[in-house]
Amino acid sequence: MRYEQRYGPPYEQASAKEIPYDHVAVLRLLGRAGNRVEDTVNISVDGAFVATSIGYSFIPAPPTGGIIEGQAITLPPPFDALVGAAFNDPADAARCLFARFCGIDFTYSIIDSGTGRELQNRAIHNIAGLGSPDGARPFRPMAKPMLFLPRSTIRIVVDEVSEGPLFEGAQLFFVLHGYKMLGYLP
Repeated sequence: MRYEQRYGPPYEQASAKEIPYDHVAVLRLLGRAGNRVEDTVNISVDGAFVATSIGYSFIPAPPTGGIIEGQAITLPPPFDALVGAAFNDPADAARCLFARFCGIDFTYSIIDSGTGRELQNRAIHNIAGLGSPDGARPFRPMAKPMLFLPRSTIRIVVDEVSEGPLFEGAQLFFVLHGYKMLGYLP
């Protein structure tokens, strides 16, 4: 009788501990169509990261005041009281409504710089690849969970399509949802 059959394996491999973890990239937009911005996410040395879904959100630029195209905004009653109760400035309300109903357009690509893998063959439009940031489809599950080894670098590249003051200085957040495998050794 062999040793493994009688006593089991001679040693047990330590299992990797898995903890939920999100990696976030933050991109500051310039509000110019064709502008390219990028950010990197570094996978730490303490373990591998498995991405199970990806999502994004958009925070419009802070309002510049109650003037749009050189004219002060005034609303007729009773709308002035309703908007005034929620916003200090009608321009804030206009920006919120515009962001909610018009959204943002951009193309993106994701590259694993550690291995040189591109996760798509060309840039993808945000609605086609990720869905909308309005909560209808806030994230997209990966077709297959993606393993990023320790010390990997994930580079997210965004080409702006939307332009204008709403997008100038706005923030775009990309989130890779998943888990860390602590102590994972390839």
